[in-house]
Amino acid sequence: MSSSWDPSKWELHRVYSKHPDLTKLLPPTSILSSSTLKQYLDDYRAVYIKGSSQHTGAGIIKAMKTKDGYRYVKVKGNAVDVKSFRELYDKVKDGRPRRSIIVQKAIDLAKIDGRPFSIRTIVMKDGKGEWRYGGMLAKVAGKGSVITNVRRGGGYAATVDDALAQSLGYDRNRIAKMKRKLIRTSFKIIRHARRNGYRTHEAGLDLGIDKKGRIWIIEVNLLYPSYGQFNRLQDKTFYRRIKRFAADYRTYRRNRKS
Repeated sequence: MSSSWDPSKWELHRVYSKHPDLTKLLPPTSILSSSTLKQYLDDYRAVYIKGSSQHTGAGIIKAMKTKDGYRYVKVKGNAVDVKSFRELYDKVKDGRPRRSIIVQKAIDLAKIDGRPFSIRTIVMKDGKGEWRYGGMLAKVAGKGSVITNVRRGGGYAATVDDALAQSLGYDRNRIAKMKRKLIRTSFKIIRHARRNGYRTHEAGLDLGIDKKGRIWIIEVNLLYPSYGQFNRLQDKTFYRRIKRFAADYRTYRRNRKS
C-alpha cells in the first residue's frame, strides 16, 4: 500500500483486518448502506454510525432496534424514536456521501457508574528515533453521551487502574496484566501501520474493554494525537513524559536535518 497521511477509519479497518491477531480485535464494520445498516441492526441490535474521516467523536450516532421501531442518539442528548427503518436511515445518513460513513457493531464496553469508558494509549518516538510507550488513561463518557471523547461528550479522564478496579473489580495483579496487554497491542498496531507504509512518529490509540475483559480496537489516530487529556489526571507523570518525548523527537529531527 502506498503511504497515506491521516487515513480514514475504513481504510485502517481494512489494513488491520489483514493482520492475523489484530483482526480479532476489530468490531464488525462496513460502509453504511440501507442493507448494511438493516443487517447490522438485525444481528447486533445496537450500532455506531461514524464519519470515516471524522475525529474527536464528531457526528457519531448510536442507533438501536427497539420493540416498537428504532432509536438513535447523536453524540449526546435525548434519544429520538422513529417507527420506520427508512426514516432511521435518512436521519443517520444526514445527506452525507454514502462511502464516507461506516456502520459498526456497538461493543458493550465496561462501565463506571453506568458510563462506558475507553482506553487512550500513546506511543511515540523519542530523542533517538525509537518507539516508546508514553502513557494511558481511561476516557469516561459524559452523562447521556454515546461517545467517550472527554471534551465533546462531557466526560472525564481517570487512571486505568481506577477504571478497571471500579468497572470489572480487577485486583492489582489483573490490572497490571491488562495494562501490559494494552501496551503490547498498541505497539503491534503501530508496527503494522508502519509496515503498510504509514509514516508517523506518534499515535493515539483508542482501545475498548468489554464487560468480559476483552480488548477491542475503537480508533487509531496516526496524525497529531491529543495530549491535553493527560493533563487532566492528578498525577502528571504521563503528561510530562509525553511532552518530553515530543520535544526530544523534535530535537532529534532537527539534528538529522542539519
